[in-house]
Amino acid sequence: MNGQILLITDGSPSADAAGQMATEMSLALKLPLKAVFILDEGWNNFLGDEWINTSSTRMRFFHWFEDGIHKHSEEVLAEVTEKVKEHGGQVETEIKIGKTEKVIVELTAEQETALLVLPNPHATAPAATAGLRFNLNSLSKKVKCPIYIGPQ
Repeated sequence: MNGQILLITDGSPSADAAGQMATEMSLALKLPLKAVFILDEGWNNFLGDEWINTSSTRMRFFHWFEDGIHKHSEEVLAEVTEKVKEHGGQVETEIKIGKTEKVIVELTAEQETALLVLPNPHATAPAATAGLRFNLNSLSKKVKCPIYIGPQ
């Protein structure tokens, strides 16, 4: 088996379980693991309640919200890195912003991917901690590698 194991994570319990499996596979097969946290570009269209009534208040809120998402994504990726490196594996992490499905397809095409590991899109709450949303049926038609879905 050649290529990388690509883990798409959002920090949810399903993504954590899928990440554990991706780590074990990476180590067993001696393949590099690439862990990616995708920030869906849709959050940019997020509108506040009426209490965000001035542009300066709205901008402060957006900056606070963006900082929180970035901090969360960095913490999630740092955990993945620590788990892989403590067992001597290779890991690369990245934060991407865009349409989730499009980003996933591009990532699998950029570098040979042996396995795509995703959190379960139907997991019980909190299913997608950072709003990771994708259509598995649509995605499976676009990627050329096997897909592993995390547990519910």
